[in-house]
Amino acid sequence: MLILYTKTDSQECDDLKEVFANRNLRYEERDVAIPEFAKELSELDAAKVPFLFDPQANYKTGNVEDMIDYASEYAF
Repeated sequence: MLILYTKTDSQECDDLKEVFANRNLRYEERDVAIPEFAKELSELDAAKVPFLFDPQANYKTGNVEDMIDYASEYAF
């Protein structure tokens, strides 16, 4: 399952989650306000949220357009 790292006070995260919902894209959300998830994000060398990680393919990106494209392909 795709993992989407987010934070609650981010309009960009909210917008991305809305796009995912509108396209019925499945993911596990991990809010970086939770220290465990913030540590995971740091270990992925991510500088910001939103951030998408596919642990099965070891795919990771902080680019929103790439996230949408990858998640859309992953859904099929």
